[in-house]
Amino acid sequence: MAGELGEKIGEGAFSDVHAWAPGQVVKLFKPEVRRRTARYEAHITRAVFEAGGPAQAVLDEVTIDGRLGMVLPRLDGPTLLQSLRADAITLDAAAEVLARLALSVHQAPTPADALPVRDYMDASLGLSAGSVPDSIAEGVLAMIDRLPLDDRLSHCDLHPGNVIMTP
Repeated sequence: MAGELGEKIGEGAFSDVHAWAPGQVVKLFKPEVRRRTARYEAHITRAVFEAGGPAQAVLDEVTIDGRLGMVLPRLDGPTLLQSLRADAITLDAAAEVLARLALSVHQAPTPADALPVRDYMDASLGLSAGSVPDSIAEGVLAMIDRLPLDDRLSHCDLHPGNVIMTP
């Protein structure tokens, strides 16, 4: 898929989002993110999308300066966090949006090769390079250990800054 790395329009802990081609963006994983981790995210994103869950189509995978990227459709609109800050949505309504999205992901058919949530979070916390204190990381894993066993998907990074409010 032809595209060119354009302006940076978003940034997260493990990736940056850049304009790519008309109507497209590239989610470019940071250099410290292992390629297999980035490929796994692309795989799971595809699986949730193909199952009709709340995920974007992965249009392509690209490598730019040694960094793996996923080409995605560009969604235009404010993030849920921006909407909250602008008082365009109430806290209760925003919580409902997050809960519905989490439930939709959880109800999507789970690919056979999906990692259990605990394994995924353990790996993610290991990538945080100390930005998450050990006591908090241990607490998160302990909370997961207390959950009922379930092989369903979990977004693991669902927050108002990651939800784009489209028409």
